[in-house]
Amino acid sequence: MPIDEKLEDVLYYLIDKTNKVARRYSQEAFVKAGYDITVDQWLVLKKIWDNKEINQVALATALFKDTASITRILQILVRKKLVKKESKEGDRRHYLLSLTTKGEQFFKKVLEMVKSMRTQGVIDFSDAEKEQIKKLLSRMIKNLAG
Repeated sequence: MPIDEKLEDVLYYLIDKTNKVARRYSQEAFVKAGYDITVDQWLVLKKIWDNKEINQVALATALFKDTASITRILQILVRKKLVKKESKEGDRRHYLLSLTTKGEQFFKKVLEMVKSMRTQGVIDFSDAEKEQIKKLLSRMIKNLAG
């Protein structure tokens, strides 16, 4: 790899740019649809949905966020009555997070739009191409995670 390689030819740059463009696209779609939610808030709702109950540390780890960021997002989602916190029996410092009934309804309502947004970026990709990208990115993550 030459030292003067153009930034646009650097794989890591393209991955980062793809992520940022996808997040911007998604956020604009949420706003346009009238959903009062950010991409990060959606990711928190999705991870809680996937796990039914999860603690804040596991949530932060899964979403590659620090606990302070997750705390701020959760405060907003609790205030919106989309997420509830329940203390673990015998330990008031630790709690489990789950979606409220309103949160589950909101999640299901927004999910169809999110599926459509996910499709847009890969609309002209074959199933084989999508699988290849997943495999390659998963290998890259494994290589870097150690």
